[in-house]
Amino acid sequence: MMSMAATMHPIWQSGAFILAAGIIGALVLQILVQRIVPASLRRDHTVLGSAIFAVIGTTYAVLLAFMATAAWEQYSAAEALARHEADLIGNIYQASHGIPEPAGTAMRADLKAYLAHIVDVEWPAQIAGRTLPAAEPLLLHLDRTVFSMIPADLGQANIQAFLIQGLSDIATERRDRRLATHGTIPNLVWVVLLSGGALMAAFSFVLGAPAPGLHLLMTAALVASGLLVLLLIVGLSSPFHGAVTIPPDAYMGVLAELNAAP
Repeated sequence: MMSMAATMHPIWQSGAFILAAGIIGALVLQILVQRIVPASLRRDHTVLGSAIFAVIGTTYAVLLAFMATAAWEQYSAAEALARHEADLIGNIYQASHGIPEPAGTAMRADLKAYLAHIVDVEWPAQIAGRTLPAAEPLLLHLDRTVFSMIPADLGQANIQAFLIQGLSDIATERRDRRLATHGTIPNLVWVVLLSGGALMAAFSFVLGAPAPGLHLLMTAALVASGLLVLLLIVGLSSPFHGAVTIPPDAYMGVLAELNAAP
C-alpha cells in the first residue's frame, strides 16, 4: 500500500518520488486521451462532465478532509500517550521514596533503566517498523518488587496501592504504543482513497478545454493537491514509525530530571 511505500524511505525522498510519478503519469495519460478522443467531442460534453466532476470532486474532498483530520487526531493522541507514559514513570519514581529500602533504591534504578531502554532500544525499533515484545523484563521486575512489599503501616499500604496502579497504567500505555507502531487506518480506506483519486484525475482528462496546455497545467495542479494530502495522511497515520515520527523527548526530559535529582 501507499503507506508502506512512503515509510520505507525519508519523507522527502518518497514524497517527492510519489508526487513526481503521479503528476507525470497523469499528464502522459491525459495526452493520450487528447490524441484518442477528439477535442470537439470532449468540448460538446464539457457542461455535463463539469457537473459530474464537481460532485465527484466534492465527495472526494470531504473524504480527504475527514481522513486528514482523523490522522491528525491519531497523531496527537499518540503524542499525548507518550507524554503521559513518561509522566507516569516520573510520578512513580517520586512515590518510590516512600517505600522502605532496599526496594525503593531498586525501583528507582529500574525506572531509570526503563526510560533509557525506551529511548535507546524501543524507540529506534518502532521507527524501523519492528514490533516491540509484548513483555518487558524491567516492568515485570518492577511489578515483582512492588507486590513483594509488606507494608509496615497505612501510609506504606497507600503508596503500594498507588505504585501498583501506576505500573498497571504504564503497562497499558506501553501496550497502546506498541499497537500504534504501524498505524490504524485500514487497507480498505487506502484502497478507497487511491481509487477515488484515480477516478477524479481520470475524469478530468475527458473535459474539453480550449487550450490543451492549460488543461495539462490544471490536471497537474489537481493531481499534486490530492497527492500532497494523501502524503500528509500517510505521514500522520504512523506516529511511531515511518515518515513523521514522534520524538522521545518526553522520556528524555524525565530521564534527565531523574538523573539530576538528589
